[in-house]
Amino acid sequence: MMQITLAVSPHKKLGFDDFQTHIFRTLDAFNDDTMRTTYIAAALILAFANPVTATYNYIAGYEPGSDVDKHNMIDLDVRDIQAGLPKNNGGVLNACADNLCKWDKTTEMYPAAWNTACVHSDTSDPVVPNSTAECQTPFGIWNKGKNSLKSDAVRSIGDGFAVGIGLKRSKKGDPKVAFGTSAANNPFISTMNSYWQSKGLDASTWGLHIIEAAFKGDTIPGSTFNFGLVGMDFRKEVIQKGIVYLNIFPYVIWEMQDAINDCIDGQLTANDGTAGGNSVHAWDEAVAFYTGSAEGKLKGGNNGLKSCSDDKCYLQFMLADKRCKNFGTCTADNDGNAFSGYSKANEEIFALFQQGEREIIQAQSSNSATKCALPQITMEKVTTKMLVPYIQGVMRYLYKTKDQAGRSAKQVGELFAFASAALPFINAVDPAAAMMLYKRAWDLDFDTYTYEETKNAIEATYPKLGHGEGIGTITCVDIGHLHDSAPSLIAAGCYDPVPADDEEDNSLAIALGVTFGLLALAAIVFAIWAAKKERKTRLMYENILHKVPAV
Repeated sequence: MMQITLAVSPHKKLGFDDFQTHIFRTLDAFNDDTMRTTYIAAALILAFANPVTATYNYIAGYEPGSDVDKHNMIDLDVRDIQAGLPKNNGGVLNACADNLCKWDKTTEMYPAAWNTACVHSDTSDPVVPNSTAECQTPFGIWNKGKNSLKSDAVRSIGDGFAVGIGLKRSKKGDPKVAFGTSAANNPFISTMNSYWQSKGLDASTWGLHIIEAAFKGDTIPGSTFNFGLVGMDFRKEVIQKGIVYLNIFPYVIWEMQDAINDCIDGQLTANDGTAGGNSVHAWDEAVAFYTGSAEGKLKGGNNGLKSCSDDKCYLQFMLADKRCKNFGTCTADNDGNAFSGYSKANEEIFALFQQGEREIIQAQSSNSATKCALPQITMEKVTTKMLVPYIQGVMRYLYKTKDQAGRSAKQVGELFAFASAALPFINAVDPAAAMMLYKRAWDLDFDTYTYEETKNAIEATYPKLGHGEGIGTITCVDIGHLHDSAPSLIAAGCYDPVPADDEEDNSLAIALGVTFGLLALAAIVFAIWAAKKERKTRLMYENILHKVPAV
């Protein structure tokens, strides 16, 4: 008999929509009408015996402990920014004839309307965003926001997330007092800030400056890189990818750090009585900013385990599922196709997200002085895993731009965007490998180091990427092998070394195999010899009988 269970979080009851989704997804597993009827009856009894008191919308399968629906809508800003960008013009890298480096092939580097600042002046609850023309441009939306609303302001990627990421602090009280680990001292954010500072960029506003320079076709402050010379397609790729990789990604990390700060500070019972309090709420915000509202409630995203098949997804969650199709790492679903569906990276990241939330809730009832150490370790693991699709993107566009024919402004721009996300972490392991990548992506020098040299050097950093307990969690298997759309292998990735214990086990297996093989061979030889001996004896006996005269 099949056992039926309806799993419910200990700190939250299922909402009707989530309950309904759970029911219908589970019914698909039953082929027998009687079993289906039994399941429906049992589920309805549970539902009416356990009425809903408070629920929060799931985020691609993640069960939040607080309301982060409005935070989750930051992806709609990315959607609207991308929709407002010019169509690709097919330009070649560094070819600016016919205005191919200008905005939408006009005579301007960027529209003059951007010089009028967008201002959202409403502070009522709910806030009504300003609908004037300057607030509807892609630059205005990036800088001042549009869709993700706070109680008294509009949340934004540029002026909110990217401005001074290194200056972010957890704050409490009135007046607000800073406490805990700052963003600048978070190991991941510190790695990014320090790297870009070493390249001449501002340690706190590098992400803001890169994207603003791409929007305006200008030189990045502190750098010699000039977006006005590389091509509009290049600029477009850096804008639409960089706002996620270089602006939102660091803020996702910060929200996890903020959650840990709140945990250590004891803010585990605030936030309208939610288990885990402000700490869980900050952790949920990290999940929301990683995923986005367009992914919906189901595990796997907006189309369940088939992932974002309609391409209407926009944040890091989408990226992991998109890149897995190129590297054969879509192995978290049950369709047997490693090039389609739910990515291994997202499955692992979401398991860690849920684990971190659970650890914070458990800290509420703990008296241990180190009760918040577990979510700290989980943050280290989950953030390290988030590097996987960035590395995959680097490998894909290293390959695509290895020859002159592949160096369109678009494809080199994609290399720039992915490399900019991964470079700080590669540099932390091997500065020489990072220099090889920087030469190609930022200096646009494709001759000093070969594609093969650069690829091999980056692959050698995998075992040490990340920080803390995350180090050692990225493997060659996680990255996979690059395939085309067929899919046919076009660039083999690396292979993980066999651990010493496994080598010993393999050696023992081989030795045993050889031994038993020899014994089997000896047995076969003996059997053949015995059969021949028996036949020879039988023939001799028959000959003797024929020679004896009958009586």
